[in-house]
Amino acid sequence: MTTAPQAHLIPSNAGMRLIAQTAIFNKGDFARLGDYITENYADSALETVPARARLAELKAIYRMAGKLRIDRVVAIDKHQALVVLESQRGLFYMVQLVVGEDYPHKVLVCTFNEGASTDDSA
Repeated sequence: MTTAPQAHLIPSNAGMRLIAQTAIFNKGDFARLGDYITENYADSALETVPARARLAELKAIYRMAGKLRIDRVVAIDKHQALVVLESQRGLFYMVQLVVGEDYPHKVLVCTFNEGASTDDSA
């Protein structure tokens, strides 16, 4: 029996943040995605990269790549996730998402790196 990669993210606060953000992203609802970033990212994260810049980056990814799906969970624990996302246009992104330990588990780090590979032969 195989388990969908998304199932590995559900017990994790970071995983649930990634699932929520990806669902809004895939709807192409950038007003809602902007609100999500503003409401769910820590002030320190928004000082480093403001919500407007994060949203611009995600819009660019959407234009280039289209919708994203979880291809592989590389590493997961309660407060951080390292995940490979595959786009509908065949591009891959390595995403690192880290949340705070305290409720409401705001996002501290969220990075997208293009070019991740799911090739196990390397």
